[in-house]
Amino acid sequence: MEDNLVLRYQELMKESSRVPLFDLRKLNESLPVPKMTDCSTEILVLGAKDDFIVDAGGLNETGRFYNVKPICIEGVAHDMMLDCSWGEGANVILSWLNGLNR
Repeated sequence: MEDNLVLRYQELMKESSRVPLFDLRKLNESLPVPKMTDCSTEILVLGAKDDFIVDAGGLNETGRFYNVKPICIEGVAHDMMLDCSWGEGANVILSWLNGLNR
């Protein structure tokens, strides 16, 4: 994405709400998260290779926590659904969903 578009969208997002999405202090208070007791729930752990919010270590740790192999996509942002290449993440999710009923 070109820099001018990034700046434009950042300004639009900043103007849309003055409320933070979440409070990191409250998030830290809720950690560590207890292990799931219902192992019948299918889990998809999906991340972005160059994510600086949830890095590769965090992605792998999450995969280990849920006992699944994480999927890492190259060339997309942390918020994949907002990335110009959002289709790559959507295709992985669709493929995973299609595999659930097999």
